[in-house]
Amino acid sequence: MKLDGKTALITGAGSGLGAAISRLFAAEGARVCVTDIDAASAEKVATECRAAAPGAFAVRCDVADSSSVREAFAAMDAAFGDLDILVNNAGIIHTDPDYLTAFQSKGLAQMAELMTTGHIATHLDTLDHVTDAMFDRMLRIHLYGTFYCTREALPRMRKRGQGGRIINMASIMGSASLAGAPDYAAAKGGILAFTRAIAREAASYGVLVNAISPGFIDTPLLTPLDEQQKSLIKMQTPLGRLGTAEEIAAAALFLAGPDSTFVTGQSLSPNGGIYMSQ
Repeated sequence: MKLDGKTALITGAGSGLGAAISRLFAAEGARVCVTDIDAASAEKVATECRAAAPGAFAVRCDVADSSSVREAFAAMDAAFGDLDILVNNAGIIHTDPDYLTAFQSKGLAQMAELMTTGHIATHLDTLDHVTDAMFDRMLRIHLYGTFYCTREALPRMRKRGQGGRIINMASIMGSASLAGAPDYAAAKGGILAFTRAIAREAASYGVLVNAISPGFIDTPLLTPLDEQQKSLIKMQTPLGRLGTAEEIAAAALFLAGPDSTFVTGQSLSPNGGIYMSQ
């Protein structure tokens, strides 16, 4: 039991990667605080966690709202009394159908042009359609949420004096970029820089801070992509498939557990080799 006796707070844990991480941490003995903006989804995952380890509970948390984050950590204090592991996992992608349809149609046109003429004549121009509100929401949930939760966690870990682990969910798009989602790439790039800065700051009191930078993982976040787009992603990935949530959870367990005691300020990137194609 690699996390026996540990306590963990995981954001965006009502589905996808956060749910898989919560279940694995519970299976490894951790008491898990499952947080999500969807309270019902968080409670469902917490129930699954309690089947593996007692003490798991759910809290509604909107990571884009600092007051909601404070309330979630206060609830964790009341339930656990301490914190060993924070996983900043909450995130979104664009779901506006008009935005997605325009991007998808232009992307397909570019592929057809490359295959026939070898020259791209269709321009994506997605940045033109990213509104102030869209850009702000993307950064607030990804980057501000990571900041708000880390700001709550670090003083607790420092005061306790027994170290800790912070794991931030970044993406290969934070370094390789992503056509059609400049705000998402900016948010994930910010998380990578933030991870390194906090790793330096927290090292003196034994808190290890790392990031996970997944490639394309088969979770609800990929729902807006059609099957043709998913097939193209698989073709670009040397391993020939999408990743699974359980594979990312395994990476989180490594960073949270006893096998990574000399790892901080790093980004672990389970991506099936697609990074080599970027």
